[in-house]
Amino acid sequence: MNEVLILTIMVIIGAFIGGMTNLLAIKMLFRPYNPIYIGKWKLPFTPGLIPKRRDELAEQLGRLVMEHLLTADSVKRRLMNSAFQEEITHWVIKQTNELLQSEQTLQQLAITFGVDDFKSLTNSKFEKWVEEKYDELLEEYGEKELSKILPQHLAEKLESYIPLVAAYIVQKGQAYFESDEGKYQLQKLINDFVSSKGMLGNMMQMFLGNVNLVDKVQPEVLKFLRNEGTTDTIEALLDKEWEKIKAYRVEEVENKLTKEAILGTIHSLAHTILNIDRCLDLSIKQLAEPIRPWIVNELLPRGIRLGTERLLNQLDAILEKLQLAHVVQEQVESFSLKRLEEIVLSVTKRELKMITYLGALLGGSIGFIQGLFVMLL
Repeated sequence: MNEVLILTIMVIIGAFIGGMTNLLAIKMLFRPYNPIYIGKWKLPFTPGLIPKRRDELAEQLGRLVMEHLLTADSVKRRLMNSAFQEEITHWVIKQTNELLQSEQTLQQLAITFGVDDFKSLTNSKFEKWVEEKYDELLEEYGEKELSKILPQHLAEKLESYIPLVAAYIVQKGQAYFESDEGKYQLQKLINDFVSSKGMLGNMMQMFLGNVNLVDKVQPEVLKFLRNEGTTDTIEALLDKEWEKIKAYRVEEVENKLTKEAILGTIHSLAHTILNIDRCLDLSIKQLAEPIRPWIVNELLPRGIRLGTERLLNQLDAILEKLQLAHVVQEQVESFSLKRLEEIVLSVTKRELKMITYLGALLGGSIGFIQGLFVMLL
């Protein structure tokens, strides 16, 4: 009976010592958090192992992540994975489709981003862009003649209109001077001319008697306009003026027309053609509907593919600039020791318990063996 009691006590003591030793060793990984001093003498093994080596641990974890876990090769393999490519393409297309089928207007969409007066902002930005481009073009081509910068096909097209313009002028001139208004204006011009000549004008009127000068002048004017040579003369004059215009330098044209007038015309034409205000009042669905199939079926897949290729080519540089090792190191260093202990224990709690139980088992086994020796001796 005494032998069994001694053996039992030895096993219990051994198990207690083994378990407590392992438990203390585990606790000493984290505790105490700070060094303990007795006077000027620091108690050995304080602080715990991890608090004492936290900076080194943070650095090693950062290097571990970059050199063995989040490497450029592993990220590239993930990005090049066909399943991932298909998944990301599907997600992007879905999100884009939702946006392109939205009933929101661009104005309403801008408000969600904190831009209240989007119309005024868009118009002012557009006009500023036009003015900047105008200044750039003037600086580049200001010293050049119009004939040097006009495209050949455009110059030929404009020249081809000269005969049409000459014929149009003659046609409209005939129609005008045949009309009552034209006759009235011609009468007024004759009266002003006669009146301006004083005595000579009175003498002319005396010789003509009751004859109305306009009845004599109007047929001659119409005869002149109907003459084939008149059209040729006007055409020659237009050709001559066109050659003069082509010889103008761009800055001379600006000086004659003024920058304000040119920009005003450009702005007016641009707003008329583009109709920015109306576009901003249309829904995104209305604006995008004509090109939505092209965006979804061609642009997005091609853009994702090219974007992925470019990302892969620049991935090493991107990861280097991100300095993820330093990010991990800083994050670990920012954790409180209690938080760090919770993280480690949350992952290894079961295993640490098993180490404690194993220590108790080994201690108990050693106690049992010691008890046997004691009884044998």
